[in-house]
Amino acid sequence: MNYDLSKVGIEKDIQYECITTTINEDGVKNAAAFAFKYLGEDKVFCRIFEGSKTLKNIQNTKEYVVNITQNPLVFTYATLDCLGDEYYTDDDDIAIIKNTPAYIIVDVVSIEKMSPDDFPIKGDKNIFFITGKIRKFIINDENVQAFNRGLSALIESLVNFSRYKIVDEEKRKEYMDRIIENQRVIDKVSDEKTKMAMAYLKSEYEKN
Repeated sequence: MNYDLSKVGIEKDIQYECITTTINEDGVKNAAAFAFKYLGEDKVFCRIFEGSKTLKNIQNTKEYVVNITQNPLVFTYATLDCLGDEYYTDDDDIAIIKNTPAYIIVDVVSIEKMSPDDFPIKGDKNIFFITGKIRKFIINDENVQAFNRGLSALIESLVNFSRYKIVDEEKRKEYMDRIIENQRVIDKVSDEKTKMAMAYLKSEYEKN
C-alpha cells in the first residue's frame, strides 16, 4: 500500500526528527527522539543504538509509533527520558502521544545489528538498523509538518551571516567553523533546496 506522507511534509529518503514511542511487556510506555526516514510506498527506516529502552521494546513487540510533532517540551522530555504518563493517550496496548498532530504506527520487518565501525558516529555500542512497514497513518492536524533539523542549521547560519562583517576575526572564525558543521548536517539530512541554499550561503561567507 502507498502512503502519501507529503501531507505532513515528509519526502522520500530525507531524514526527519520525530518522537518514537514504544511499550514494554509490563505496559510501561516510553518515548525517545530518533531520526526517521521514509523509504517509499509503505516502508520506513530508523537507526537505534544498543542499550536504549526503545530498542528493547521494539525487539520484544516488533512495533513502534512515530509521533510527528514540533512541541519543544515533548522533544526535551522524551530525550531526557522523563515524558510523564499524562502525555500519552489512554490506550493500554500501544504508546501514542496525546494530541500529537500526526502519527504513524509501524510494524517491524527486520532488525539488523551493525558494529560501530559500520557507522559514522564511532563508539563502543552497536547500532541496529530497523526496517518497518506502515500499518496506520493518522493526521490530526492538517497543518503539521515533520521537523528536519537541516532548516534550523540553515537559519542559524543566516543569522550568523548577518553579523559576520561586523565582528572581529576570532568571532568570524567561530562563525565559519559553525557553518562548516551546519553544512555537514544539511548534506546528511536535508532536501536539495536546503543543500543548495547552504552551498550558496557558504560561498558568500568565503567572499567576505
